[in-house]
Amino acid sequence: MVHSLVMGAEIELKLDLSTASAALLGKCDLLKGSKSRRLVSTYFDTPGLRLHEAGLALRIRQDGRRLVQTVKRRKGAAAGLFLRGEWEFAVDALAPVLDDRTPLPAALGSHGDALRQLFVLEVHRASKLVKEGASRIEVVVDQGQARALDRTASFNELELELLAGDPRDLFALARRIDRVAPVRVGVLSKADRGYRLVGQLGRAIKAGKVFLEPGWTPDHACAAIVADCLRHYRANEALLLLEPTGEALHQARVALRRLRSAHAVFAPLLRDPQSARLDLAVRRLSRVLGAARDLDVVWGAANEATRELLATRREHAWKAVGSAIGGAAVRHLFIDLAEWAQFGDWRDAVNTAELRQMPLQEFAGAALDRRLRQVRRHGHHLPDLPDDARHALRKDAKKLRYAAEFFGSLYSRSGKKKRRRRFMKALERLQGHLGKLNDQAVEQALLGDGAPDREAERAHLLEEARKARHALLGTEPFW
Repeated sequence: MVHSLVMGAEIELKLDLSTASAALLGKCDLLKGSKSRRLVSTYFDTPGLRLHEAGLALRIRQDGRRLVQTVKRRKGAAAGLFLRGEWEFAVDALAPVLDDRTPLPAALGSHGDALRQLFVLEVHRASKLVKEGASRIEVVVDQGQARALDRTASFNELELELLAGDPRDLFALARRIDRVAPVRVGVLSKADRGYRLVGQLGRAIKAGKVFLEPGWTPDHACAAIVADCLRHYRANEALLLLEPTGEALHQARVALRRLRSAHAVFAPLLRDPQSARLDLAVRRLSRVLGAARDLDVVWGAANEATRELLATRREHAWKAVGSAIGGAAVRHLFIDLAEWAQFGDWRDAVNTAELRQMPLQEFAGAALDRRLRQVRRHGHHLPDLPDDARHALRKDAKKLRYAAEFFGSLYSRSGKKKRRRRFMKALERLQGHLGKLNDQAVEQALLGDGAPDREAERAHLLEEARKARHALLGTEPFW
C-alpha cells in the first residue's frame, strides 16, 4: 500500500551529487537524448525574510525569453522527498506580481513594498523522461551556482519528479542511478541553498522545531519526526564532507541521537525486522561519531601535554568518521531510511493497526509517561551511583527531552505552554549537570592517571544534579 502524502502536490526525490558524480551521470545512458537549457532564477523576500518564515519561496525564472513567477510552499517534507504546493504563471518583467492567485498577499500583509531581490541561482539543466516499474519519472540534473552579494556557492543536484505511478519507484530509480554515479539524499531546496548563502553559510545546523498536527495519527507523526532527524543529520554531514569541524560533528551526532530516540518513542509501532536493522545501523554510525566527539571534548579543555598524548587517537577517530560518512554503506543507509519513514513495512503491519490509529495526544502522553518513569527509576541516591548508572540516567533524561521536543507543538495552548516551559527548564538543568559529569567520566577514561583532579568540582556537580532531579520530579508534567 502506498500512503497518500499530499494530494495534488508536486512529489520529487532530491539527491545531492558530487562534481565527480555529476560528470559520471552526464556520460551514462540514462541521460542520452536529454534536453538541455539554462535557467536563471531570481528569489525575492523582505529584509525580515517574511516569506521564508511563512514557509514560502518566491522566484521569477528566466527560461529562454520567458519569465515565469513561481511561489512554492512546503507542505511537509521527508529527507529528500519534497511535497510542495505550487502556484505558477508567466509575468512580463522581473518584478513580483502580488495578487490573489497566490498566498503572497496574506503572507506579506502590508509589507509587499519591502520585497527585494535576495539571491540569484544560475543553473544548467539536463532533463529526460524515464520509466521505472510502472511509473513515469522526470530525471533532472542541475549544475548551478547561487549568488548573493559577494558570496557564491556551487552545487550539483539530481531531482526525480514523479509524474505518474508509485512514489517508491523514485527510490528504486535512485538506487539504480547510484550504481553508476554515487548519490546522497538531498535535504535542501534551491531556495534553501540561497537562504543559507544569505545567512548561515558553512555553519553547523541545529535541530529545528518539529510541528505536528493534533489530527495526525501516530504513524504520520513518526514519519514527520524521523524525516526531521534525517534532515538535521544530512545538513551537517554535507558540511563534514566539505570541511570537517567539531561543531558539525557534534550536530551530526545529536541528529543520530534524536533519530534513535524517535525510534525508542515509537517502538510500539516499529516491531518489524526492517526497523530493527536500520536502528542497529544508525547505532553503529553513532558510535563512530561519538568516539571522535568524546576526544574533541577532552581536547578542547586539555593542556599542550595532554593534547600531544591524544593527538594520534584523535586523528584516527576523525579518519574513521571520514571513512564512515564517505562510504557507500552510509549513503545507502540514508536512502533506505528516507524511504522507510514514508513507505516502510511498519506502516502496514497488521499487529499495530489499532495503535497507529490512536489519537496522537494520547499516544504522546503515554510515550512521555514512559520516559519520565525511567528518570524516576534510575536516579535514586544519585551522588552514590557509579559512572555507568549515572550515565544511564543521563540517557534517560536526554530521551525524555527529545520526546518532549518532538511532541511539544501538541501542547502550544497558553496554559500548556507555560507548564511545558517550566518542565523543559527543569529538565535542561538536570541534563546540564549530568552532561558535565559525563564529560569528566570520559576525560578520566581517556587519560587515566593523567586526568586532572576534579574531585571538588565533581562533588559539587553531583549535589547540583541531585537537586535538579528532585526539582524535575516535583514539576508538573505538561502533557
